[in-house]
Amino acid sequence: MRHTDLPDDKQILEYEIIRKKKKKPDYYQHLAHSLDYKQIKEMTYLAIQHKNLEAIRGLLKSNVYAATDALDCEEGVKFFAEKAKKSPEFMPEIYFFIRRPISEKYKQIFRRLARQSILKTSLKITSRGIKGFKKKTVPYYHLGMLSFDLDETIQHNPLKIHNQTLSYKDIYGVKRQREKRKVALILDTSGSMYGRLLLNAALTTSVLSYHLEKEHYAIILFNSTAMVMKKMREDKLITTIIDDILDSEAVGFTNIYIGLEKGLKELDQMGGKRRNKFGILISDGNFNRGEDPLEIAKKYPKLHVIGMPPENDADMGIQTCKDIAKVGGGKFYAVETYKEIPRALIKLLSEA
Repeated sequence: MRHTDLPDDKQILEYEIIRKKKKKPDYYQHLAHSLDYKQIKEMTYLAIQHKNLEAIRGLLKSNVYAATDALDCEEGVKFFAEKAKKSPEFMPEIYFFIRRPISEKYKQIFRRLARQSILKTSLKITSRGIKGFKKKTVPYYHLGMLSFDLDETIQHNPLKIHNQTLSYKDIYGVKRQREKRKVALILDTSGSMYGRLLLNAALTTSVLSYHLEKEHYAIILFNSTAMVMKKMREDKLITTIIDDILDSEAVGFTNIYIGLEKGLKELDQMGGKRRNKFGILISDGNFNRGEDPLEIAKKYPKLHVIGMPPENDADMGIQTCKDIAKVGGGKFYAVETYKEIPRALIKLLSEA
């Protein structure tokens, strides 16, 4: 075979998209590196026709505008809607790729698919806390009472005990009742990484919402500035919160101080006992803007920290997270990957 007869990158990519044996997205991205806008758009159409999701993901990495141009149609929406029914977990990543170049008409549909994926995932990993209850003495005959309170029973029935006329209805039991907590969740969204931090923020927020369904909570996202996505006293649908997070921006600078400042303000607006109010900071601890976060952490009734895996200066970032938790009188939870954060949050809420 002459050199000129060798298949070019486009022909190889075409063959790999059509064949049944699927490759990883990076493989398709590598094959597409020399293709122009029109060719990548054509290859994306081909991937839709042959239902090759991994090829589409690779082509999006190669040229997001050309690949999105091919997805911006009824056929593209139909393909992802069908895929999302079986494996919804990839949808948020797709949405973060296409959310800027896609038309507004189809953007709403892709965002809904991403939101549904986040809600389904959070439902799988969330659970109801078993702690955070206080004792309340009530008549023992109440349905479901498991133990009785001897001191309360004696205090209310001294004569009946003396006369040995104490009846079943005179016994006081212990009923456990959840104390309503006030929680400020403060999430670091600095950087980009194809929306990984925003996806984490949306998923973590969804888990918190399910866990604190009848309690008070605020959601704060921060990077170089801070945004209150949900105020403590605000009634806001979780679907709306997730949509707002999915459409927010992740930027490079990190100002932990301003995020903690917003969270503390939300907590201070709420009455009640200090022991029922706390903040949860989720960050890698590497701040490059704003004042020293330790100064404001000291003002919290209690501040827990979930330490994310840093991109750089790992030791310094984790130490900062530990120091913030220490001065805030809270606990520190380290996670190895971003996927561990929602479960770490559940563990924290169950213990707090």
